[in-house]
Amino acid sequence: MLDTLRRGTGSWLVKILLGLLVLSFAAWGIGDVFSGGGDTSVATVGETKITPNEYQDAFQSRVRQMSARYGKQLNNDEARQLGIGEQTLQQLVTSALWDEAANQFKLAVPDNVIGNEIRANRAFQDESGNFNKLQYEGVLRNAGMNPTYYEHLTRNEMRRQQLLGAMVSGAIAPKRMAEALYLYREEKRIAEIVVFANNAVTDTPIPDTAALAKFHADKKVRYTAPEYRALTWLTLSAEDLADDVVVTDEEIAADYENRIDEFTTIETRDLDQLQYATEEDAKFAHGLLMGGGKFEEVAKDPKNRLGDNTALGLRSKKDLPEANREVVFAAPANTLTEPVKSLFGWHIYRVKTVVPGNVRSLAVMYDEIKKTLQLNKAGELVYDQSTKLEDELAGGASLKDSALRYDLKLMTAAAVDAGGKNEAGTVVPLPKVPEFIGTAFSTEEGAEPRLVESQVGVYFMVRVDGITAPALRPLESVRALVVTDWTAEQKDQAAGKKAAALVKLMKDGGDFAAEVGKLGMTIKETKPVGRFRAESEPDMSFELLAGLFKAKTGGMATAPNQAGTVHVVARLKSVLPASPGKNPKLIEALQAQLRGGISGDIMEQYRAVLQKEYKVTVNRTILDQLQ
Repeated sequence: MLDTLRRGTGSWLVKILLGLLVLSFAAWGIGDVFSGGGDTSVATVGETKITPNEYQDAFQSRVRQMSARYGKQLNNDEARQLGIGEQTLQQLVTSALWDEAANQFKLAVPDNVIGNEIRANRAFQDESGNFNKLQYEGVLRNAGMNPTYYEHLTRNEMRRQQLLGAMVSGAIAPKRMAEALYLYREEKRIAEIVVFANNAVTDTPIPDTAALAKFHADKKVRYTAPEYRALTWLTLSAEDLADDVVVTDEEIAADYENRIDEFTTIETRDLDQLQYATEEDAKFAHGLLMGGGKFEEVAKDPKNRLGDNTALGLRSKKDLPEANREVVFAAPANTLTEPVKSLFGWHIYRVKTVVPGNVRSLAVMYDEIKKTLQLNKAGELVYDQSTKLEDELAGGASLKDSALRYDLKLMTAAAVDAGGKNEAGTVVPLPKVPEFIGTAFSTEEGAEPRLVESQVGVYFMVRVDGITAPALRPLESVRALVVTDWTAEQKDQAAGKKAAALVKLMKDGGDFAAEVGKLGMTIKETKPVGRFRAESEPDMSFELLAGLFKAKTGGMATAPNQAGTVHVVARLKSVLPASPGKNPKLIEALQAQLRGGISGDIMEQYRAVLQKEYKVTVNRTILDQLQ
C-alpha cells in the first residue's frame, strides 16, 4: 500500500507544489517569531532543529545552482543581494513543518522502497541501465555526501510526498469549470477599425515661449541632466603585461602536448539504427534493406523496438555500445552495417555521413598557445605588481606618482554619468570591467582611491575629482527637443480628439461607414482576435482589446496603439464563441491547471495551520554569521 501511495503522490504536481509553497512561505513571512537565543541551531520548528551544517549545505547548493544560472561564481555579498540566504532558510523551515506533520502521523518509508528509489535513479546507473554501486558512491562523493546521509534525505523527501500527496489526492477540478475558463479565454472577435495616425495631423500651431516654458517645467524629469562625475583612473591587467613576457619554444611545445585533446577533433558519424530482440529478426530486416527496401518502411515493423525513433545523430565511438564500435566505424558513408549484437539486442546501423577526425598541428596552434602562456605568466605578475602598488599608495604616494613608477597609463574623464556617457551623450571609453561604474559612483569626492580586483581579473583604481549634481537643463539649451516633444503631444491629443468625436457620433446614432467616408478615411476589417492577444493586428492594443470584449455587437471602443503613434476606433462586427468540444486536450490541460491551483490552496491552508501548531524560531545571530 505504501508503494502504491508513493507512486500516486510522487508526481510532478506534488513536486511543483512543494516549490510553490516554499515561495509562498517566503511571501507570507514567519512574522515576529524570528529571534536570537542561546541555542546554536539556525532555526527550530517544533521538535525539529535546523543545524548550521544543514543550513550551510543547503545554502552552498543553492549558490552553486544560481552561479550556474548566472554563468559566474557568486560570492557571499552577491548571494545576500539575491536573497539566497533567506530563500534557503524558508525552504528548510517549510520542509521542517512537513517533517513535523509526517512525524505526527507516524509516516514511514521501508528500506526496500528507499532502495528501489535509489536504484531507479538514472544518475546511479551504468550505460546498460543497471544500478552501479561504485558509480552511486562516486556521484555522492563528488556532491560532498555519503550514502547514509543521502538515504536519510531520500527517506525524508518520500515521507513529505506521502503527506502532501494525501492532502491533495482528492482535489478535483470539474470539467464544467475548465470549459467555462476555455470559453472565456478562447472567444474571438472581429472588428472594423479606423486608424487616426498622429503624424497625419498637420494643423498643429507653432508654440510660443510661454507654452514651451510650461511644457519644459511640467516634463522636467525628461530634461534634467543626470549626475556627472569627473574621474581619474588606472588599470592593471594581464593583457597590459603579456607582450613583454618571454615564453620559450620548449614551453609552447610542452603545453601543446599537455593540451593535445583540445586540438583533436574525434571522428563522428551521423547514424540511424534499427534494434531487434533476436538475430533472426535482425537478419530478416537486413535482407529487406539489401533487397531495396526503404529504411523508413522497414523501421515500421513492430519487431523494430525503436519504432520511428531511429535517428541517433552524430556519434563518436565512445557514444556506442562497446561491442558495436568497430563495426560501425569501419563502414563507409551511405552504407548499412551487418546485424551486430550488444547488451541491448541486435542492431542494424545506417551510416549517413562521416565527419573525419583531425589534429591541429603545433605550427597552427603556436601563436594561440604562446599568447595563452604569456597571459598566464602575466597574471602572476599582475598580482605581484598590484600588491606593490597598494603598498606604494599606503606609504603616501599619489595616484599620479604610482602610475609613473610602474609605467601605468593614468586616464581622465571630465564628466561621466551612471550610464557611462558624457554631457554630449557620447559613450566614454572607460575600463571594460563590470565593477568600474559602480565603484566610481559609490566613492566620495576626493577620497583616497582603493585597488579593486574585478571579476574578470583586471585591477583598477578610480578617484572622483568632482561631482555635478542632477540639474534641470535650461530651456534654451534643449529648446529644439522641447519643441519636438510639445508638437508630438499636440498631434497625439488632436488624433485622440478625432477618434473620440467619431465614437460619439456612433453613440448618437450615426452610420459608421458614412461618417468614415466623410472623413476621407477607410475601414479595415480585422482578423479574429483573442481576449489577450492580437498578434495579427499591430494597431490593436491591450486597452482596445479590453474595450472590444466589453462591447456588444455594433458597440464602439477607442484607444491608442501600444507605441502611442496612432489612435484606433473599433466597431465590434461579430463574436466568435469558442467550442470546448473541439479541443478536448486543452480542456484536460485546463483541468490539470485548475487542479494544481486548488491543490495549492489546500496545501497553503494546511501550511498555515502547521505554522500555528508548531512554534518556529530563527536564531538571527547564528544566521548572520553563516551568510
